[in-house]
Amino acid sequence: MSAMTTDAASRPTAPLRLGVLGAANISTKALYEPMQTVDRVQLVAIAARDRARAEAHAAEHGIAHVADDYEALLARDDVDAVFIPLAISLHHQWTLAALAAGKHVLCEKPFASNEAEAREMVEAADSAGLVLVEAFHWRYHPLADRLVELVAEIGGATAIRTAFTVPIPARDEVRRTFELSGGALMDLGCYPVQWARFVAGREPVTIDATMVPDTAPGRERVDVDTRMTFDFGDGLIAELHTSMADGVERASWIEVDGPGGSIRVDNPIAPQFGHRITVTRDGATTTEQVDGVTTYHHQMEAFVAAVLDGAEVPTGGSDSIATMAIIDECYREGGLGPRGT
Repeated sequence: MSAMTTDAASRPTAPLRLGVLGAANISTKALYEPMQTVDRVQLVAIAARDRARAEAHAAEHGIAHVADDYEALLARDDVDAVFIPLAISLHHQWTLAALAAGKHVLCEKPFASNEAEAREMVEAADSAGLVLVEAFHWRYHPLADRLVELVAEIGGATAIRTAFTVPIPARDEVRRTFELSGGALMDLGCYPVQWARFVAGREPVTIDATMVPDTAPGRERVDVDTRMTFDFGDGLIAELHTSMADGVERASWIEVDGPGGSIRVDNPIAPQFGHRITVTRDGATTTEQVDGVTTYHHQMEAFVAAVLDGAEVPTGGSDSIATMAIIDECYREGGLGPRGT
């Protein structure tokens, strides 16, 4: 499952010239910081609804050009690709616009509001022969590949448990608004969904979900706490939890049981800030860490290699469609309905 790769004739030459749509806070970690350490890429332009915010980002991070709006940035001949950190509800619209303008796209997670949007985005990228990558940055850290090795060493997975919980204040309108495709599952739970699929190595055959909706007026279709059970067949069950409720403990972890032992990964979301892998086999427990820089650095390296070299990447294409299909089904099972509907 990989994102579309380019043929040699359509690839830009280094450096890859990048633009960014929006002056989002995530751009500092996901874009500006890795740009300082990744070779063969240059950030050349930014556009935002609030031009003053775009100008502030440009001044602080050395971006040469501030476009008048998103359309003007996409029309620039000196932009080969764009990073889209906009609200989830805008990913579909502006990814399609960027692809139509001939730009490769690195789109923040979750990819789209629902499966139908994701499928249309992927089909547009495939038709245009352009790279479209979903920014699930955790997958690019060497920790992910080490987890695959360890699961094989314990004889495969027989049970999976995973969680990602972060208290998000009620004043956060973006994450707590249905029309903006908000919800704990969308913003946070998309990671446990990916982790479970990644460890299982296949898609679930049945899905069950229980959701606690926001109690604020007008937010009845926004989940603040979601628990999911995935049956992957052959006896493999995954239990997932995500929450943005006030007072919830901030935590991210993956647990895997197998016939030859068990694995626990603490902080798979951002291992650069400290993580631990605990493995128990034959009554003995060991701990280890995996070397690597930031997840965002590894992700940017992979995106640049995909565009310039035709390298494959693991997040995008059919993988993104599958993730969104599962999220849609969870929202149906939870009674709140898919986003974007």
